[in-house]
Amino acid sequence: MKNINNGYSIEVSENVISMLNLFARRDLADFPLPCLSKWIGGKVLDVKRGSFEFETTVRGDMTNPAGYLHGGTQCAMIDDAMGWASATLGYEKQFLSTNLSIDYLGTAMAGDIVTVRAWIFREGSSILHVIAEIRKQENIIAKAQSNIYISNREVDYKTLFKFFSKNI
Repeated sequence: MKNINNGYSIEVSENVISMLNLFARRDLADFPLPCLSKWIGGKVLDVKRGSFEFETTVRGDMTNPAGYLHGGTQCAMIDDAMGWASATLGYEKQFLSTNLSIDYLGTAMAGDIVTVRAWIFREGSSILHVIAEIRKQENIIAKAQSNIYISNREVDYKTLFKFFSKNI
């Protein structure tokens, strides 16, 4: 794969986007790899280079004892969306979160549909600044920001795409 512009590959970016777009028509619970996306489930709404959006229905196992969407679950949803938004950039390197700050502004309950959106706010040479939010209808129930380090550790996307295409 040819690397261009700041070390990313347009081919990898397009392949990640195509892979994720398959889940506009099927549940992320069917994701063929063991990952957080599989547990969260839901449907991809929009994916392009630098952004990722999905919706999911809050389940009982995602709530706290009071029945509200657990803050840790919200954090997991946000972190997962941020990871996918970062992956769409096409870098052949592993990403590492250096911090994550979340403001909890509202809530949801089991049965509610929430939308999670993450986008790259700034793409630096070694750090990505990523923003995310969770909405229930038009209300923002959480917003977050994170700095993500672009490491030197390689990611084997060719093997991932090959595995993915055989198992989906």
